[in-house]
Amino acid sequence: MPTSSQSYPMSGGEDQHSYIHNSSYQKAAVDGIEEKTRQYILEKLDLLNLNPDLSTFTIADFGCSIGPNTFHAVQNIIDAVKRKHLKESQENSLVPLEFQVYFNDQPNNDFNTLFRSQPPSSQQEYFSVGVPGSFYGRVLPRNSIHIGYTSYTTHWLSKVPEHVCDKKSPAWNKSYIQCNNLIEEVTKAYKVQFTKDMSVFLKARAEELVPGGLMIALGQCLPDGVPMYETWSCIVKDTIGDCLLDMAISGLTTIEKIELFNLPVYFP
Repeated sequence: MPTSSQSYPMSGGEDQHSYIHNSSYQKAAVDGIEEKTRQYILEKLDLLNLNPDLSTFTIADFGCSIGPNTFHAVQNIIDAVKRKHLKESQENSLVPLEFQVYFNDQPNNDFNTLFRSQPPSSQQEYFSVGVPGSFYGRVLPRNSIHIGYTSYTTHWLSKVPEHVCDKKSPAWNKSYIQCNNLIEEVTKAYKVQFTKDMSVFLKARAEELVPGGLMIALGQCLPDGVPMYETWSCIVKDTIGDCLLDMAISGLTTIEKIELFNLPVYFP
């Protein structure tokens, strides 16, 4: 999740409530695109044009969280690059490759757990680097990575859109805590913020990738014609919003606090 004025990384540690034990849905998304990722690399990556003398191949996972999904995705990319390298080495003289992987996420991401949960060094085929910082901006030097990767991340906005918590604005989200497509002005505000954030994200990656490098982006989107309020994800979050309102009625919190709370999440 990208940095905003308030940063909310995935739940750290290794207990039952941690992201490590509650990310099977995200893992299914990674698995679902595994073969397509492999084919994309085999078809599009041109090692000769990158640099025939290339010895260190760099990969970055933007929004890596704390694993194990990131390690699975990175290994799939490395396996595909090795296959491509082997094929091109049979036709040309290429030097052996070493791999360096940049793991990027919020500065308060649990990098300690991330690196503790890495595969054993005897099984690891790459050198690891932790890169703290919002991916809505540059986090790596120019022309420094050959393949960039992000999965299930860009629906998190850099911040809650302006005016959705302002009672005087047409974009006030009233008693809702998310963009559920029920208020047109709210949807527009979220879409504007998403468009700005994605523009910044893509510009930053374009500067960090080497010429001829690849960017792999896996995200969650809505099919055309399907409003957010009809999806299971929205129903769950709206139910949470209803629970918060019940807590306010019971005196455990206040309506004012709930009206100032919105999730910085948008599904295009």
